[in-house]
Amino acid sequence: MHAEADLRAQMLLQQIESGIVHLDASGTLAYLNRRAEQILKVAPGEFLDKRIDMLPLRTHIYRVLSEECHDQPVEVSVEGTVILVRSAPIFESGEYRGEIFELRDVTSEKRERCQREEFVAMMTHDLKSPLTVIMGYVQALLGEVGEKIHPSLQLFMTEMDKSAVKMLSMIEDVLDAYRLEVGLLQIDRHPCNVKSLLESCCTDGEREAVVHGSHFSKEIDPDIPWIELDGKQIGRVFANLIGNAVKFTPRRGSIHLASALRDGALLVEVSDSGIGIPCDELPRIFNKYFRSSVAQGFKGTGLGLTISKAIVEAHGGSINVESTVGKGSRFSVFLPLNGATHH
Repeated sequence: MHAEADLRAQMLLQQIESGIVHLDASGTLAYLNRRAEQILKVAPGEFLDKRIDMLPLRTHIYRVLSEECHDQPVEVSVEGTVILVRSAPIFESGEYRGEIFELRDVTSEKRERCQREEFVAMMTHDLKSPLTVIMGYVQALLGEVGEKIHPSLQLFMTEMDKSAVKMLSMIEDVLDAYRLEVGLLQIDRHPCNVKSLLESCCTDGEREAVVHGSHFSKEIDPDIPWIELDGKQIGRVFANLIGNAVKFTPRRGSIHLASALRDGALLVEVSDSGIGIPCDELPRIFNKYFRSSVAQGFKGTGLGLTISKAIVEAHGGSINVESTVGKGSRFSVFLPLNGATHH
């Protein structure tokens, strides 16, 4: 009866579109369906009953099955084919029985996604030029208030300017997401007065917090040295973290920025008493376009944290998050002090 059920299960596995691979508890290749053989470009039965760690290192099957893909899927390229690999352990009566891998050919999906992103990048680039012209004319008109422009129009002009700046920031996020995807995100390092940079970001954050009815506080280490980094890009990271903290913190809430020198690195923490992030969503919070389920109704592109993580890691640093729903979040940025000098 068991043999008949196993045979039926194998017949069903041969019909599905995904490749299925089973490694037993000893790491021996126990089963591949037909689709897995096609994806991995192996002959039927070629590697059956062989331990995965004994396979030739250059074979596709060794490369794919050696990926760490328990927590999230991993993309692997095999001769121009992009394979999405995910795995899960198998337990029976609490005893480990091996691992099952699912392989999916996502080449065409990835190509279409790239084409869409290229189109979006082209469109946002084309939108940037006329917006820059509009901003230039608005700035010029603001300079004429009181002379050629009636002062009663100043509020409208200021709001137009603020909205244009916000739109330009969103366009820059989309363009940077594309640059990140194709490896073109530029980091231009120069000696940077990080203390002054943090002070400036906090000034902007405090202004935003007042508008939102929340309290902003800061604790900036006076001994922060000048550091070799891209001040414009790192400034975007801090501005994004502070902006998010203000946006997701209700009225009468609090936002706090703290900095310290620790273990040869600069630590900057932005904490808030806002809506928080569900525990199961924390691993995906830096994914492109991902937005937390509790952030529905808040405006945003879902790109800020993705770009911030890429910028920080390009500087050899790291960014982490701790959060509790309804109690707030804390984002921590570590930047190495390579090339740091005191002025």
